[in-house]
Amino acid sequence: MIGEDVLRYVQERRPDFAPAGPPERLPEGNLNVVWRVPGEPASIIAKWAPPYIAANPDVPLDPSRLVFEARSLHALAPGGPLAHVVTERVRPPRPLDMHTEPHILLMEDVGPHPTLGRWLRSDDATPEAAVRVGRQLGRFIGRLHAATVGDDALVQRFDNRAMQETRLAVQYEAVAEMLARAGVDDAAALGARAEALGRRLLAPGRCLTMGDLWPPSVLVAGRDLRIIDWELAHYGHPMQDIAHVAAHAWMQAHRAPDAATAQAARRLRAATLVAYRDALGVEAEALLTPSVLEDAAVHFGAEILVRAVGGFQAGYVYDGLPPEAPAVQEAVDTAAAHIRHPAEGEAFLVLNT
Repeated sequence: MIGEDVLRYVQERRPDFAPAGPPERLPEGNLNVVWRVPGEPASIIAKWAPPYIAANPDVPLDPSRLVFEARSLHALAPGGPLAHVVTERVRPPRPLDMHTEPHILLMEDVGPHPTLGRWLRSDDATPEAAVRVGRQLGRFIGRLHAATVGDDALVQRFDNRAMQETRLAVQYEAVAEMLARAGVDDAAALGARAEALGRRLLAPGRCLTMGDLWPPSVLVAGRDLRIIDWELAHYGHPMQDIAHVAAHAWMQAHRAPDAATAQAARRLRAATLVAYRDALGVEAEALLTPSVLEDAAVHFGAEILVRAVGGFQAGYVYDGLPPEAPAVQEAVDTAAAHIRHPAEGEAFLVLNT
C-alpha cells in the first residue's frame, strides 16, 4: 500500500474524517507498516499487517496479528472488560476500526512522543524520572496480569499461537546457531534449553500478556505512558513480558552513550520489576515461582541474542557490529550465562528480595 491508498481507505472507513495532508509513513514500524494521517477532528494512525515481517520480508508472518491487537485495544478501552486495568496516565491507544481484507487497523494517534529508548537518551531521563517511568510500566503490566489470571473467557479469544510459533522459529530455535556463531562452546545444549521453553510457550498460559514489551512499544508522553503495538498479545506466560522488558533495559544500559543514561536504564529496570511484583498482589506467589523466574532468565538471554547476533540486530543497539566485537561478546556472555544457569541469573534477583 502507498500513501494515496491509505488516505482513500481512511476516508472510506471514517466518513467523518477530514484529511489535512498526505499520510506520513512512520519509521518505527517493524512488524507492520504504519502511517500517521493528519486531519480533523484528530489525526489517525493506520497500521497495515502484510503477510510477512515488514522490516524483514523474507520472514512470513500471519497478518491476523492485527486482530489480536484490535481485541486488546477494545478490551482495555473505556467500557471494555479490562478497562479497570488502565488509567489515563498509562494506557494504549483507543481503537477506531478494524478490517481484515486487507488487515488494517485504525486507531487514535496518541502523538509523536519519544519511544522509551529515545527518551532514555534525552535530558528528561533523570534518575528520578527513570524510576517513575519504571514504576508506571511495572504497575500497568502487573495489573494486566493479575486481572486476567485464570480468565477462561480470554483463553480462546487470545490464543495467538501463530505469533508464538513465529517466535519459536526465529528466536528460541535459533539460539544454538546464534551462540555457535559467537563462539560459545556449549551452544547446542543452551539452544536445546531455549527451544524447549519456546515449545512450552505455544500452549495457553496463565494470563493475558502484552507480548512485545520493548522500548519502541512504550511512548513517553510527558508524565504519561502510551503502550502501543499489541499484535503479539497472547493468553500466555507472564515471564515473557517481564523478561522482555528486563532484557531491553539491560541492553539500553549496556549500549548507553554515557554513564547517566546507563544509570537511568538500570534504575528503570529495577523499578519496573519491583512495581510489577507489588502490583500482582495476591497473585505474586503463583506467578513468580522459582521455575517461572528460571524461564524468564532463559527468555532474557534469548532476547539479547536475537538483538545482538540474530535476525533482529539491524536497527537496534548492536546494529552493524560483528560477532567478535567486544560489545557483542559481552552481550552474548550475559545471555549465555542466564540460559546456562537460569536459577542464578542476576537480572531477576530484585524479584527475590
